[in-house]
Order: sequence, then structure tokens, then C-alpha cells
Amino acid sequence: MKRLVLCAALCFPVIASAADAIGSAAPVPPNALTFQQLDTNRDGLLSFSEAFPNARAANAFNVLDTNADGFLSPIEFAAIYGR
Repeated sequence: MKRLVLCAALCFPVIASAADAIGSAAPVPPNALTFQQLDTNRDGLLSFSEAFPNARAANAFNVLDTNADGFLSPIEFAAIYGR
């Protein structure tokens, strides 16, 4: 039991520092749909229905749509990943 407690005490700081090293900008997940993949009608904008397959875009659509036109531009979409 003492070894388990000692191991947990030694491992926790390593895990915590690794989480801090990740940073605040969210990396692009490897299976994320790109703007071009989501833009099914090829008009250069994403409607909510086009953005829906990307959970991050769908959940934050109204926040990302900074000009409140009902569509996401490529620049607005890129804000999902802190760019």
C-alpha cells in the first residue's frame, strides 16, 4: 500500500506538468473535418447545417459567427483552433 501511495505521489506532478505543456491553443484533431470538406455547396461559407458534422463548430456556431450573418467564413471557422 505504501508503494502505491508513493507511486501516485511521484506520478501526479509529471501528469500535471504534461497537461500544462499542452498549451491553450487547441490542436486540430486528426479526424477533424476541414472547412473545405464541410463546405458542401462550395460557396466559401458554412451554414449551420454544413458545420453540424464538426462538433466544435456546431457547438460554438453563434460565438464563431462574429458578424452574425448566419454563416462561418474560413477566418471565423479557423478561430475554433485558436488561429
